[in-house]
Amino acid sequence: MTSTPPTPEAPELPRGFWAGIDYILMQPDRVLEMLRHDIDTGRLVRLFLTACLAGGAFYGAVMGATNLLQGTAIPMQEKLLFVLSSALKVPFLFLLCLAIVLPPIYVSNAFVGAKLRFRQMVAILAAGVGMQVILLASMATVALFFALTTRSYHFIKLMHVLFFCYAGVAGLSFVARTIQSMQGTAGRPTPAHVFALWLMLYGFVGIQLAWTLRPFVGSPNEPFQVFREREGNFVESVFYSTGRFLSGDDGRGPGSSP
Repeated sequence: MTSTPPTPEAPELPRGFWAGIDYILMQPDRVLEMLRHDIDTGRLVRLFLTACLAGGAFYGAVMGATNLLQGTAIPMQEKLLFVLSSALKVPFLFLLCLAIVLPPIYVSNAFVGAKLRFRQMVAILAAGVGMQVILLASMATVALFFALTTRSYHFIKLMHVLFFCYAGVAGLSFVARTIQSMQGTAGRPTPAHVFALWLMLYGFVGIQLAWTLRPFVGSPNEPFQVFREREGNFVESVFYSTGRFLSGDDGRGPGSSP
């Protein structure tokens, strides 16, 4: 007589946005269990996407409020437009990046023999993006502090780049843990080189999208723009701001903006 393997106990995702966020932060292993066994993934995806919208808008508003908080010479109406624009663009950045990388990641994963369902892959990537934005939103108070206590545009810009990189690494680490936990339960494990290509794809798409959607902070020397002209590149801008910051330029003099 053969015994039937026990059915995994279904973790319960609490009702309510804040209760759900607290559950995600306090019970990451239970969230992994839900993703591994495709339990209540619809609610998980909705929670993570809501976190992306709310957290991204909050952090984006802080980014856009830099000129407002520092009392730059930009007209008040344009300062408020920077706040609104960045509050809309940050969550759009994460959601559009997710939509772009989802098809190639799902197809390549199926091609190597991993039997993850499409909705599981959606849930895993949405969880990774949600984790990124939750962590990024938690850094908003730090960003607000420095916006109030420093007048260096280049420092503020580099600080946000570091915060985005930190959140991105944390979110991708969560995706890696989730995929690894599914090895043996979802067909063949995803090869390391395929997973590395995923990370590169996500990183390049995210960087290019952020560069295309700029400005987020807004230079104190330029009027409000929803989008800037497509010139230069992200790496060049980071090196430029690093050099100007180290030289003591606060980004407020003529010709000091990239």
